[in-house]
Amino acid sequence: MKTMKTRQTLLIWTMAVGLFSGIMTSCNPDDEPQYLGEFRLGAEGEAYIKFEPGSYWVYENDQTGERDSIVMQWYNSQMLHFEGRTRDYYREHIQFQWRGNSGEYTFASVHPFVDLTPQEQFERSSVHWAIPCSKTAIGYSAMMHMPPRFDRNGGVSGQTSGLNTVHDSLQVKGQWYFDVAEFEVSNDWIWDSKPTKYFWAKHVGLIKREKYAHWTNEYIEGWELVNYEVIQ
Repeated sequence: MKTMKTRQTLLIWTMAVGLFSGIMTSCNPDDEPQYLGEFRLGAEGEAYIKFEPGSYWVYENDQTGERDSIVMQWYNSQMLHFEGRTRDYYREHIQFQWRGNSGEYTFASVHPFVDLTPQEQFERSSVHWAIPCSKTAIGYSAMMHMPPRFDRNGGVSGQTSGLNTVHDSLQVKGQWYFDVAEFEVSNDWIWDSKPTKYFWAKHVGLIKREKYAHWTNEYIEGWELVNYEVIQ
């Protein structure tokens, strides 16, 4: 009987030591995720996309002469907290919406996986914002990603988007625009699933978009900015 009690006491002490060891291990500061700080889009990217509600743009179709207008409905940003097993940081989440004659366009940023993204890719993705657009009842388009840099691409399912170039200046309908980022989309779900190009000017916004045919890459049509009023 005494042997039985001794074994029970030894078992209890063993379990207690194991539990204490587990608690101490889980509280080891070396095992806590590394805090990386805050990541914000900043002025370089905001100059292309951040406008006050009520800002508007008027476009004209270069084949039919038809006109379409877009109004900035709202722009919202907030800091989201991302914490995994190895990384801990805050990153700006950006959303905004346009309303046009042909429907609503809602933009929302996407974020890299906290732990699953390889370190080299994470270092680039954490300071680059993919902000795909969804058009009412149609689909998505990665028509831009900010800030415009050549080492980053964007896209959504079944679609890729890349930065072709940044024009020092570009003329559209007789008007000169500066620091124009040109993006190319492979299969643009919101524009007949065709290859497209989008031209974004700093402090102005979208100034032109073009649609091309598959395979032949023949130019089909474009919409060009003819009038606008924006507030930043």
